[in-house]
Amino acid sequence: MIFDIKNLEIDILKKFNNKNNYFNPSCINNKIIFRREHKYEDKILISDIVDIDDNIILQHYLDDIFLWSYEDARFINETEISVCCCKRDKNDLLKIINVEFKKYNLITKQFKNFKTQNACFEKHWQFFNEKIIYHINPYTIFDDEENIIYKNKINLEHWIEKYGNPGLSTNVFEVDGIKYLLFHSYITLGKLYFKYFIGLLRLNDDLSPLAYAYRPLFEANREYSDNKLLTDLWDWRKTGLRETVKYEVIFPMNVIVDNNNLNICAGVNDCSAVNIKINKNTFVNKIKNEPFILV
Repeated sequence: MIFDIKNLEIDILKKFNNKNNYFNPSCINNKIIFRREHKYEDKILISDIVDIDDNIILQHYLDDIFLWSYEDARFINETEISVCCCKRDKNDLLKIINVEFKKYNLITKQFKNFKTQNACFEKHWQFFNEKIIYHINPYTIFDDEENIIYKNKINLEHWIEKYGNPGLSTNVFEVDGIKYLLFHSYITLGKLYFKYFIGLLRLNDDLSPLAYAYRPLFEANREYSDNKLLTDLWDWRKTGLRETVKYEVIFPMNVIVDNNNLNICAGVNDCSAVNIKINKNTFVNKIKNEPFILV
C-alpha cells in the first residue's frame, strides 16, 4: 500500500457508543454528516443520516408497504447531498427490495428521484458539475438527465485479480493540477468476513479515466481500531434475524483538498467516522514515484 494510516494524522469525528454506530462521514467546509446505524426492534440494523450534534437530517420510516432507511450520504455542494435509500419489505425485514439512489436538497427538504435502476443496489454515484460518474467498470458518465455521454470497459484485470471488483467511493478531487478519485474493492477472508482496499484512479480533464495506481492507496486492517471497540461492535451487530458481518474496512466518502492537506472523510472498520489527513506535498511526492496502469 502507498500509505499506512497508522503513520497519518487522523481525527476521530464520531464512533460506536454501544447504542448507535457512526461511520461513513462526508464533509464540506465546516459541515459534517454521518451514517448513524442502530437496531430496529432488535431484528435488523438500519440507518439514519445525522449531523455532528446528532440532529436528524434523514430518518427511517414505515409506509404501507416498505421500511425505508438512509445510508452513505455525501455532500454534493453546500445545499445538496446524495444518499442511498434502502427499501425493505415491512413484513419480511430481511428482504431488501432494492437500494435507490437519490439527491436531497437540504434547504427545500425535497428529493430528486433518478430513473436509472440498473442494479438492485444503486450506490455511490459521484457528481461533478453537470456530470454524474455512474460506474467504474464499465466506466460510465451520465449528463444531468442520465443520458450516457461516456462508457468504456477499462483495464482493471490486475486490480480485480488481487483486490476484488472495484466500485466508486469518492468525489473527483484535484491535486497539483491533476484530477483523481478513490475507489474501493474487497476480498473475502472467511464466512461473513471481508477486507477492503482503496485504489487511486487518475482522470483526464473530461473525467474519463487515464490510469490507476498499481498499489492500493490504503489497505484496511482491524488493528486501525481499538480492539475492544471493534469486538463490542461485532457483538452488538448480531440481531434476532442475522449474524454479524465483520469488516476490515477503510471506506472513503469524500475528499476535500485545502491549502495544506487532503482531507479524506472515511469510515474505519465500520466503528468510527474519521478525517484522514495527507499533506499535499507528501501526496504529490509519493504519487509521482508510484507505477500506474493505463486503462
